[in-house]
Amino acid sequence: MISLIQSGARDLAKHNITVTGFAPGVVATEMWEQVDRDLMEIGAAERPGQAMAEFSSEILRGKVARPADITGTTTFLASSESDYMTGQVVMIDGGMTLV
Repeated sequence: MISLIQSGARDLAKHNITVTGFAPGVVATEMWEQVDRDLMEIGAAERPGQAMAEFSSEILRGKVARPADITGTTTFLASSESDYMTGQVVMIDGGMTLV
């Protein structure tokens, strides 16, 4: 993903287009409910919530993100206040990738 963002930023800069990405960690959404069901169905998880618990066990902030934890950053990235920012990926993962 990072190389795609950087490549897009390089190619589109001449058109005054910025390319910035964001990388959320584990976010409590319907997708995770489906992941739990799918993993239980194939025998890779034994109980509901297991996948999210295992994926998020080392988040430094100590909790799974809610969609509201992400929207402040995404709103900033979509605003004109981020117009000079390009080619970057903003991690919104509660410190999960630092572990």
